[in-house]
Amino acid sequence: MNENKQGFFKKFINDWEMYIASVGFVVMCLAIIINVFSRFVISKSFAWAEEVSYLGFAYTVFFGVCTLYKNQGMIAIDVIVDRLPKLPKRIIYIINFVILAIGNAVLTYYSFILTVEAWVRPTAALRIPYTFMDLPALIGFFVMCLYSLRFLYWSIIGKEFAETSLENRA
Repeated sequence: MNENKQGFFKKFINDWEMYIASVGFVVMCLAIIINVFSRFVISKSFAWAEEVSYLGFAYTVFFGVCTLYKNQGMIAIDVIVDRLPKLPKRIIYIINFVILAIGNAVLTYYSFILTVEAWVRPTAALRIPYTFMDLPALIGFFVMCLYSLRFLYWSIIGKEFAETSLENRA
């Protein structure tokens, strides 16, 4: 029994981005369904449902991208790179992950500024700070920056990346 708990906890920690993205997707879908249903049944829409669906969408997108990025599931054209000898391939991966780490670091910085400045601006219906709408971008870019650094390190030491099909990556 204790091993099952440890296995579940380890899987949860390993896939936390996917779980947050999944919860965001469910919240988004429920808010949209409630709003559509209320429009047809009582001819009234709820302003809060639109904001909740935006919130769920933001968490779904940014944490879903983290999941894909972590599992090397992002779209890439590897036809040429895969045919290269080991050393040039490794150099290209290093350059690639340096660029991605820098790009994600810059986006993390701008997301941080956006998130902090959004604290004073409330949403129209829920009256919560826009910080909560912008927070998934900050966390997502930060996590992808960390993954970029991890992949860069792996490329430098020559660790091979797992090759799996897209269906099996997420």
